[in-house]
Amino acid sequence: MTEKRILVYIEGEGGGGTTSKRKFLDSEFRKSWKQFLQPLAGLASERGIERFQCIPGRGGSATSDTFANPLPAHLGALRILIVDSEGPVADVSKAWTALKRERPKWADDKHCYLMVQCLETWLLADWESLQQKYDRPRPCFRTTKLKKWPNLEKIPRNTLQDAIEHATANCRNPYSHADGNVLIAVVDREKLKTRLSSVKRLFKDFAERIEEYAAS
Repeated sequence: MTEKRILVYIEGEGGGGTTSKRKFLDSEFRKSWKQFLQPLAGLASERGIERFQCIPGRGGSATSDTFANPLPAHLGALRILIVDSEGPVADVSKAWTALKRERPKWADDKHCYLMVQCLETWLLADWESLQQKYDRPRPCFRTTKLKKWPNLEKIPRNTLQDAIEHATANCRNPYSHADGNVLIAVVDREKLKTRLSSVKRLFKDFAERIEEYAAS
């Protein structure tokens, strides 16, 4: 009997620069996303699925292609895709419709989850935790660069990316997009679930998919 496992393909900038730096950033990417998704990894473990892997992607299209065309060794795994929507989404439960990409014949909407509109949306939904992270060892995070957006998921990607870059401009290590995949471990997932429909759906529907996979 083939061992069950879960593979989560996540859009992002896992690595860059030298080979050693890419390996380091990929490792941090995997650890940070695994921490953010820990309730789901824990559920999988409770259901006898011990292998829960987060796989860093290189842009939305490349990540989607890797998800849709897995290695032969991955064919028996539960494969999940998490990518930026890069625009507003009317219904987060209709992920493939929102992406306007061809859905693999074997996949349904519980295989795909959107960061609406981008990773920075999720980070700024808990800017308080980001501030605590950046304000060490000295205060540097400028909250004046952030607006009180009533619905972050309606704010364009570029607006949010610029906001977080400006908020951290005076910090020792100002924000870059690759940092987001490490900072995801810092934010409070419970807070995100109450503030963002895309995160609420991720934890609810992904958990249902795990239960279905474990029972199959």
